Parts: sequence; structure tokens; C-alpha cells
Amino acid sequence: MTKSGDTLQQLIDQAKQQQMFLEMFVRSWVDDYRSGGGTVFCGKGCSNCCRLAVHTGFAEALAVARVLDEERGRAVETYAAKLRDLVRGVAELPQYLRLHRDEMGGCPLLNGEGACSVYPVRPLTCRSLISTRDSAWCGADFSKVAPQEREAFLAGLDRKVVSFPSHYVAVLQDSGKELEEAGAQQMGSLLDFSLYGNLGVLVQLCRAHDLAGAALQGRGEAERVIAEAGFDHPLLVTVS
Repeated sequence: MTKSGDTLQQLIDQAKQQQMFLEMFVRSWVDDYRSGGGTVFCGKGCSNCCRLAVHTGFAEALAVARVLDEERGRAVETYAAKLRDLVRGVAELPQYLRLHRDEMGGCPLLNGEGACSVYPVRPLTCRSLISTRDSAWCGADFSKVAPQEREAFLAGLDRKVVSFPSHYVAVLQDSGKELEEAGAQQMGSLLDFSLYGNLGVLVQLCRAHDLAGAALQGRGEAERVIAEAGFDHPLLVTVS
């Protein structure tokens, strides 16, 4: 098939199907867990996890970019530029994740009420992050938590379901990752390469630098666009 807008739509359609599948799985799992006496703490307005770095595949980022209004678009632009400057000289993932949580503030896609402005098309990584503990723990820096409090937190985790030592549901995170990998494989089969990276960065590249058009021209052109925009950092975008 010709590499065109139809190719991009194929990628977005598959991402949408994957999101719908995961959504049904999450709802079913949560219902079963609650019926067995378990507690899930996620809910509207609970946005501590939105301080974490969100990474996703190209198709999901493109879908988000296509529905943004101008206000959120400006917020994404500011976020991406700040993050680009923040990671200069940073080489290790733990440092990047810590800096993001401590310095970047909330997700640029949150509206004035603290709710996700792109909730219907939010990425798999957001959909799969389901908390079994109070939302305060989703934004906690465990290096600053007192040892006794940390031990109590770990002792209270439901090890049958969480991705220990986190309080997030393991099977849902694993399912999200498997679906992301399937999306990357489809992009690879259609375009001969795949893109994965920070959500805000990829959205900015799609909105302001026509990353989608560049991707249709091939890996080299996509890499050129990413580099010229200053986002050619392995912690921000990976091309494979």
C-alpha cells in the first residue's frame, strides 16, 4: 500500500481498537477485584499519576495531537520545550523520571479542573495504570519517605495483584505493554520503523513539525525532523 494518509489512519484505527480492548479488560478486572473485597482508588480528579512521565507510541500521540484545541496545544508546546531543556546532560532513566515528577508539574493535557482533556483518546499507558492504594502514593518520592512509613506501605500491598514494589496492578500494565508492542510492530510493517517516546514531545512534534508527514517519507526524514526540533534524546524519543 502507498505510504499516505491511509497508512496513518490504519495506525490510528489499530490504536483505537487496542484502547477499547484494554478499557474493557480494565473494567472487567476492576469489577472482579472489587467484588472480591479489593479496593481501587482511581477516579475523576485523582491526578497525582499525571505528574509521571507518560510514554507512548507514535499512533496514540498522533491521535491526541489531532484532537487538541489551541489552549492545550500551547500547554504542550511549553511542556515539551521545558522538558527538552531539563533532560540535557541526563543519561539515566531513574534521574529522568525523578526530574519529571519533581520539576514538570502536571500533564499539559489536564484542563483547568484537573481532568484529562483528551480522556477518550488517552494512551494505553494511562489506561493501564490502576492504583490499589490512595492516590497520594502515586506522586510520592520514596527516597523522601521515612523508612517506617515505607515499610508499612510495602507490607500493605496486595502482592497477588500488584507489580511489586509498586501499588499498580501488574496484569493490566503487562497487557498495556503487550498492546504497545503490537502497535510498534504494525508501524514497523507499514513504515519499516517505529517511534516511541514522551507523549508531550511526540504530540508537539506532530503538531508543530509535521512528524506524521516526515514518517511517511521514511525513517531518515523522521529522524531529521526530531533532531532539528531538538528532541533527539534517547529518553525523549526512540526510533527503531
